[in-house]
Amino acid sequence: MKLAFATRDGEFVSAHFGRAPFFVIVEINAADYTWDFEPPRETPEPCELGNHDSGKLRERVESLSGCNVLFASRVGGYAYNLLTREGIQVLEQTGHIEQLTEDYIRYLKRPKFTPRRRDIMDDHPCFSEKAHNASGRLHLPVSPACNIQCRFCSRSQNTSENRPGVAGGILRPEDAPATVRRALKLCPEITVVGIAGPGDTLATGHAIETFRLVHREYPELIKCLSTNGLALPGKAGELRDAGVRSVTVTVNAADGDTLRGVVSWVKGGADLISAQLAGIRECVDAGMTVKVNTVLIPGVNDARIADIAEAAAKAGASRHNILPLIPQNEFAGTPEPTCEQIEKARREAGRHLEQFRHCKHCRADACGIPGVSDLSSALYGGAQMETFSHG
Repeated sequence: MKLAFATRDGEFVSAHFGRAPFFVIVEINAADYTWDFEPPRETPEPCELGNHDSGKLRERVESLSGCNVLFASRVGGYAYNLLTREGIQVLEQTGHIEQLTEDYIRYLKRPKFTPRRRDIMDDHPCFSEKAHNASGRLHLPVSPACNIQCRFCSRSQNTSENRPGVAGGILRPEDAPATVRRALKLCPEITVVGIAGPGDTLATGHAIETFRLVHREYPELIKCLSTNGLALPGKAGELRDAGVRSVTVTVNAADGDTLRGVVSWVKGGADLISAQLAGIRECVDAGMTVKVNTVLIPGVNDARIADIAEAAAKAGASRHNILPLIPQNEFAGTPEPTCEQIEKARREAGRHLEQFRHCKHCRADACGIPGVSDLSSALYGGAQMETFSHG
């Protein structure tokens, strides 16, 4: 692992990323946490009087190739996006370089939650081929709103459609433990309690509150979150404390041009791709297993699926699930991808990430064993459910 320090004197971090004369590089031995200095790296300063040269800024980011973490007193938004897309964690801190290095080594040595391999990989029907037709999952539809608008997404409240973004209504977090209790009676094979909508799970605080309540009563069940990733950065510790051990992030683009073809708006105009990759990295660092979902849209992102897999793999994801487009909303007239297109994308993406091939496009209130039993009507039928927002 390599740390880069923006510095003016070679001893202290006190410089803005774009105005640092050079960068001190420290390499940490992963085996015994010993460390040593590498030759410093220097590029022309890209920032002057509040302005920056984009070409020099990209050159500066490229000069830190191979580094995992950057320490600087300040990093601008554009540089932050470039750095995170290169897989470099950004830490805005000042202090003595040797002390910051020792502090970071203590962070690396911290006790981590390490998920039991059997729990996540063998008993999760959305991560494991072996568990797919044997273990059950329950989706709790507690998330009422979304913070982005994908051009293919059309959320609906009904009991007939079998696809993501659909539920019979919104469940209140305080009703979740009783719902889990009823679900386990209907399907004792359930190993996973997940939240996958119908809106985004982190657009409101409902999902984390629900996980806390459920984990308190059912700590043995795997808690799984599915999100578009916009609000994921900064949430890893909170999710881990709420019992979440596996996270699925839907990533449909690895570059801005492709993203604009997939998403019509993002709340606050935030950089969705940078947020997704940073969130994945934080969840992996917190000991969670991360899968990435990608909707294959012919003519939009079908030629860039491998780029998505490569970026997700660099961030630490361990599984990739490529889903065929369901033609609806703005893509209502777009043909579904062919089996050949899907297999081609899986082959190319498989060079970077292990491919999961058994997804069933589950509803946000699904219950039962995927592909074997559908018990959502029996579980939620007659229950008092709230309507949900389409915003």
